[in-house]
Amino acid sequence: MAADKGSISNTGEKKFSVSAFLSQPIKYIRSLCGPEMPHYKLTYFGLKGRAEIARQLFALAGVEYEDKRISFEEWPALKSSTPFGQLPLLEVDGVVIAQSITIARFLARRFGYAGESDIDAAKIDGLADTFADYFTEQKNFFPVLIGRVPGDKDALYKEVYEPARDKYIPMIIEHFLKKSTSGFLVGSKLSYADLLLAEHVSTFQEFLPHNWDKYPELLAHRDRIQAIPALKKWLETRPKTPF
Repeated sequence: MAADKGSISNTGEKKFSVSAFLSQPIKYIRSLCGPEMPHYKLTYFGLKGRAEIARQLFALAGVEYEDKRISFEEWPALKSSTPFGQLPLLEVDGVVIAQSITIARFLARRFGYAGESDIDAAKIDGLADTFADYFTEQKNFFPVLIGRVPGDKDALYKEVYEPARDKYIPMIIEHFLKKSTSGFLVGSKLSYADLLLAEHVSTFQEFLPHNWDKYPELLAHRDRIQAIPALKKWLETRPKTPF
């Protein structure tokens, strides 16, 4: 008699198939557990940087992924093979997605951190786009702040970073934090916009301890977000990097 190839019982349960198990044991066991999960691979440097929000979303969702961290020496050989000559990259079953905010938005939608309605989702996306504008306006400051490029840190702080900070941060506080009854930027649930803001506050406070003295609302928001158990665990156990 031929070995059982697998069948469905009267109760709807899938019967064990010896032949299928012997031919492809791992694949077969996964099939018994339900639909196979996508394979995620996140590629970035050995830093927090622009990949950190994606990593936090994986941690919050409890989803496994390949966290590929490359050296700066490896990057030139890989650069031409990327869609826009930039990192991070997210591969989902081999399909490549580029740009850090796009990656965060994609994962947030998949994992439930992109708003509870279309209106909330639009507000969250608007905040993320505003963060992108803010980061662009002060992007020349951060490499000098962390010592990666030479420059007058104090002058750039006053001439580049501070004006950008004081342009965007009050708008975020006034139109989102002050109107929130939940403690989150939009709606009643954590979103990737909360992660963007909290991580930015933490990073700059590390390098500039008094940077947020006139914005205590941001520190309170950061503390609230980073106390979420799954995120707190990630922050405590993630690889130690300079930034």
